[in-house]
Amino acid sequence: MAKHNFLVERYQITLGDHSKTFGGVDVRPRGVVACFGEFLRLIYYFLPEGADAPNSMWSEDARLCVVFLPFASMPPFVDMLRNEKPIYGNIDTDTPGDAFVSTLHEPVGEEEKKSGFLRR
Repeated sequence: MAKHNFLVERYQITLGDHSKTFGGVDVRPRGVVACFGEFLRLIYYFLPEGADAPNSMWSEDARLCVVFLPFASMPPFVDMLRNEKPIYGNIDTDTPGDAFVSTLHEPVGEEEKKSGFLRR
């Protein structure tokens, strides 16, 4: 298959119970973070502690990667999407559970310097 790296152009955060079925497994995610690129989507479903998680999956037709993580892992994703840019989605279609979001290399405190928070 393939490895994809894409610019996250938009994102959507949803909180609350959402009943879904994936691969025959019923889940009730407490939160969802969806990252949208021009042609690719990466959606993280954050499940309650101890909940059964389906296998992560890739759909070539939908150009969509779905990953399941514990709800406690959600805050860093939200923080990154709100406070960093640019953000990139990274998907390996052979191992969709290894999908991740990232920034590029940037100097430490770059945004703080621009805002005047840190002075030289």
